Amino acid sequence: MNEREMGLRIETERLVLFPYTAENLALFNTDLERFEELYGVKYRGEELDYLLTEFLKKLEKEIADDPDNYLFFTEFLIVLKENSHIIGSIDYKYVPRDGITEVGYGLNPAYEGHGYMTEALNAFLAFGKGLGIERVRADTLKDNIRSQNVLKRCGFSFLREDGNLWWEKKL
Repeated sequence: MNEREMGLRIETERLVLFPYTAENLALFNTDLERFEELYGVKYRGEELDYLLTEFLKKLEKEIADDPDNYLFFTEFLIVLKENSHIIGSIDYKYVPRDGITEVGYGLNPAYEGHGYMTEALNAFLAFGKGLGIERVRADTLKDNIRSQNVLKRCGFSFLREDGNLWWEKKL
């Protein structure tokens, strides 16, 4: 893993989280092999299907449109220290309003059940608190028990149901 190239990063015992910037996301979107070489990582994250690919192209534009606030809506890649594999991502969904924002995350199913997302989310929440976030919300599908358990382990409380289940944590 080339930590010097990563720049800003959040480290835990087993993980490194680093954000897409305008530059590295453009490279990821156009030349994944070069991105992996430059950062010393191997992409094993969520499937790069049409939806994710389109989302990442849209994200590239959003970062360019609001570079001062990009940390509040860019994706942070989750990298395993032991083998430099990118196994998922985590993000805030928007710039906080009245101190409140939402968090979202995804993990390659092959890496579920090892506590990686709980570890990543706890570190990401501490990072967010340092950015001035006061409350974080998240939603899950009713049948996504794994994600609900991650939120519970990270101290989220059930907030409401509106088709999805909503959770909240005060930082």
